[in-house]
Amino acid sequence: MRHSLLLVTLAASFLTGCASNPFTRFYQSYTNQMPVTVQQRLLPPTATPQVVSVAPQGFREQTRQLMEQGLICVGGSEFRGGAPTQRQLVDQAKTVGADVVVFTSQYSHTEQGIASILNYHPGQTYTTTQYGTVNANAYGSGGYAYGSGSYSGYSTTTTPGTFDTQYVPYQRAIYDYAAAFWRHAKPGILGARLLPIPETMRSTLQRNTGVLVDVVILNSPAFRANIFPGDVIIQIADKPVETVPELMDLLPTYAGKTVLFKILRDSQTRDIDVRLNAE
Repeated sequence: MRHSLLLVTLAASFLTGCASNPFTRFYQSYTNQMPVTVQQRLLPPTATPQVVSVAPQGFREQTRQLMEQGLICVGGSEFRGGAPTQRQLVDQAKTVGADVVVFTSQYSHTEQGIASILNYHPGQTYTTTQYGTVNANAYGSGGYAYGSGSYSGYSTTTTPGTFDTQYVPYQRAIYDYAAAFWRHAKPGILGARLLPIPETMRSTLQRNTGVLVDVVILNSPAFRANIFPGDVIIQIADKPVETVPELMDLLPTYAGKTVLFKILRDSQTRDIDVRLNAE
């Protein structure tokens, strides 16, 4: 019975691991890398974060869906180890002010070995009882006297305790964990996630300049104007667009106005009127 109890205790210690929260220890914040204008769009977090668990192959698609809904990723955690708890995940989400957490895990390997358990055996206590009768005689000028009495008592002795070592086999599954923390944000001026043109597209488009539309946020100005992911913005009004920072600097100039966007789609140039949001 004692052996079984040790196994249970050992298994629990491996499952819980270190008392610290792994989602906290391995957390990387993205907010400091965001432009100030993006940070200012973040809304106050909700009281109860939503946890969305997905398979590893569905992590990217879930991330894209959240971007289309207008959420912004404020940070992430990646680590390998034993099983963390959902409470730890939710606690970290509350700490960083996340509304939604996308969580995934993938089996890596199984660890096994032998753990040593030090057992202490208390010493034995012995009690010795003593009793008997005492006689006394006395002679003096007054004559002869004598008397008797009985006595009893006890003493206690304790031997030292001993130690022994017990060896218990164990095994635990090790997983790779990833969590992305998201928060709702106010709509942007255009409502799209913008990226530099990747190297793989430059030879196809025969150009190095322009801005790739990666994600279009639902019900945003870009969405209503029928701009699609994969479009390349090359001009706003009469101003050529070469880089993402350049486009981000231009957008506030036309906030709240209808502006002509010149884009490349399927290697064809198109003109699209976009009614931008106010700042």
